[in-house]
Amino acid sequence: MLKAIKDIFFKDNHADKLLDKNRLRFDSIIGDKRFNFLETIYKRLFEKDTGLTDAEILDAYYKFSDNIRTNTFAAAELEWVTISVLCHFRPNLTETLIRRGLLSIVYSLGDDIDWFTVGQFIDRRILADNVEPYGGLPPNAGQEWLKELLPAQKETVQNVLVDVIEENRKELENI
Repeated sequence: MLKAIKDIFFKDNHADKLLDKNRLRFDSIIGDKRFNFLETIYKRLFEKDTGLTDAEILDAYYKFSDNIRTNTFAAAELEWVTISVLCHFRPNLTETLIRRGLLSIVYSLGDDIDWFTVGQFIDRRILADNVEPYGGLPPNAGQEWLKELLPAQKETVQNVLVDVIEENRKELENI
């Protein structure tokens, strides 16, 4: 009986430590002085800065995304974690911002995928309690977007995915 209680405590404690570690990982990547293009953007979004333009957000995001140097699975995780906060605050940019994350999933899994596969990727590689996504765990706003708001946009994601797959195929044909 005592062992079972210790096991439960360890699992709960381990989950809390993993959550803290994932949050710190997100903060450290976004705050990295070499690539902190998004740090001030996130701050301005959370402060509800009405002067922040969509162009500024996209410019900072593209600079950050262009500097991702890792394998495709980790790049896909980082893309989705990064855009989750941006899309939460600026849903009008969702179709634009999800393109690179979708492309990274295509690079990872191939192009025979659909919304369901994308949803599984996010659930299993970013949101599951026992994973450590490369980009860490986004703030609550980003998690809300990934868990609740993104699934409500299945049709939009599917349409953008079809476009991304087609563009990728054309690029491959031109090589």
